[in-house]
Amino acid sequence: MPDTKAIGDFAATPEGEGYWRAILARMPRYPLRNWTVFLGFLAFVLARYVQLGARRDILATVRFEFILGIVIILLVGQQMASRKPNIGRAQPLLWSISLLFLAMIVQLPMAADPDMAQKIFMDRVIKFAFMTFFMVVMIESPRYLRWFLGAFLFAVFYITLESTQGLISGGLVWQNQGIMRLHGAVPIYEHPNSLGGVAMGALPFAAFLFTRVKSWILKLGLLALTGTSMICVIYSGSRTAYVGLVAFIMWWFFQSENKGKFVLWGLVAGVAALSVMPDEYIERFMSIGGKEKEGHSKEMRKEILTDAWTILMENPIGVGVASFPAVRRARFGRKQDTHNLYLEVATNLGWQGLIVFMALVSIMMAGFRTSAQAFRLQLRALARMGRNPGLPPPLRKKIRKHAEDLQFLVATSQAAAGFILIRLVLGLFGMDLYEVYWWFGAGLAMVLSGLVISTRQNSKNLLEIADNFVRPS
Repeated sequence: MPDTKAIGDFAATPEGEGYWRAILARMPRYPLRNWTVFLGFLAFVLARYVQLGARRDILATVRFEFILGIVIILLVGQQMASRKPNIGRAQPLLWSISLLFLAMIVQLPMAADPDMAQKIFMDRVIKFAFMTFFMVVMIESPRYLRWFLGAFLFAVFYITLESTQGLISGGLVWQNQGIMRLHGAVPIYEHPNSLGGVAMGALPFAAFLFTRVKSWILKLGLLALTGTSMICVIYSGSRTAYVGLVAFIMWWFFQSENKGKFVLWGLVAGVAALSVMPDEYIERFMSIGGKEKEGHSKEMRKEILTDAWTILMENPIGVGVASFPAVRRARFGRKQDTHNLYLEVATNLGWQGLIVFMALVSIMMAGFRTSAQAFRLQLRALARMGRNPGLPPPLRKKIRKHAEDLQFLVATSQAAAGFILIRLVLGLFGMDLYEVYWWFGAGLAMVLSGLVISTRQNSKNLLEIADNFVRPS
């Protein structure tokens, strides 16, 4: 260590620059998995969300997504063997996932529709759970998390842009329940409710990450994503998506630091949207609490909910994975599913399964909040240290870069919580238990929990180095 009396002058010399660069180079860095394997994982994410297998017959014939998934499993397993992933304090979440698996597994031999139960468990539960596994093993740094979210958001943009083009050409719009409704281009997003749901999932990330990206190209990309997603939400005519949009706006408001400004801009955006929105979609939104223009969707939903409640009372321990339609057909002569996430979980897995599922969701939401608070605490400590005018440029630059990572992680925690909140609200009107959303959320919760530990260590190292630096008089 140089003479503290001359430390200010020393830091400004080439030797001083080299001295501090050497100190910072010895700091622990984020562990990074093999870049080639990580690119393969991103390809899997894109293929899964864009549904490449459903777009090309040759890819469906060779089961492209299945083969890619197997390859990634082998590669990611090899990565895990070299170093165990860090999930921080997410063990309760891991336990709740295990209990949910157990709740499903014990239902398989007792399922009222055993063939469907085994098919859904293998094709959806097991398959989607690997998304969580891949995320936890592969994403161990803010840099890799940025790339992962970029791949996810690009895939949603592709889907929503495709439907927006279909709206303009008219190829993906046809009448349903009294209005012209926009659909998706591939089977998984074809139903307007599904299209509106996947579009809603991108909005929290676009909203919270917008101020955390510096590149104007990325900002324009997020604005474009917001535009195509809002078009899909509005023109899908999905009242489910409309309710989800209202819930997200409320969540965004409570998370905002300047609520007055939020309300002002919200009013401007709302007036602008209503001025260009066709009357039939405004009427569709208003029919949430009123009379439908055409069809009997609400009456049918009430009938389904009544049937589901009756079946739950008769089978409190559940009828088996994905077996409600078979039981309803045998009991009432009607075959539609629950159209409600919570009754879907309860009728399929019993009251015990509903308790486990709600515990899983609660732990996820608590994890996002805890992670965001931990990142904010580190930011406050760095801000206090950064106000020291005598810090040498290399250290100041390192603190600034670390602070940018922490701000990004705070925004991601908020967005992830908003994503799960939207799914919970949409679950009031749809069956989502066997979808990828929960595994996506669980993966993010564990990744963020692990990053709390690694960022905290880096923050501690930076602060220790800065504390050893004597401020020049």
